[in-house]
Amino acid sequence: MQFLSRFAPASLLLSAFLLISCSAPAGNSSSANASEGNRAASVPKKANDKPEELGLLINFTLEPEDIVWLQNESSKKIVAVFRLDPEDTKKLADQLAGKSQGEPKSIAVEDWFPPELVAGGEATDASTVDGTSYPADDFYQPPFSQGTITRVNNTDFFVIEMSAN
Repeated sequence: MQFLSRFAPASLLLSAFLLISCSAPAGNSSSANASEGNRAASVPKKANDKPEELGLLINFTLEPEDIVWLQNESSKKIVAVFRLDPEDTKKLADQLAGKSQGEPKSIAVEDWFPPELVAGGEATDASTVDGTSYPADDFYQPPFSQGTITRVNNTDFFVIEMSAN
């Protein structure tokens, strides 16, 4: 009996602590979970900066100085923005020009593009950068079979835009 009187207050405190810590917070927990889901849905996707991961999706074997890319799985599109060193820029530009005549193209600048291109886009009223666009034939890899590669004028930046059928 002396044992019970000795440990009863401790077990009562422990029971109260467990009851309080296991109880649900005020409000409906399902609505709390729903708001967390809404928060996750409103967070923009983060652009990827790993060229080796891009190389798993399209034929990308270049070694860029800088790269960011984003895949939109629902629309089956990839946009990659990368910068090469001046020597590689010349090689790629010559390779592209040797295969087809480029066409002028304006590219809408996204907020995840490199800062240099974002600043260039902000300098125009349309938030675009201009470049010369070529077919992206050398970069196709199933399922991506349509697209262009655009060299941004007066820079070492290129933009690949590809989509799947």
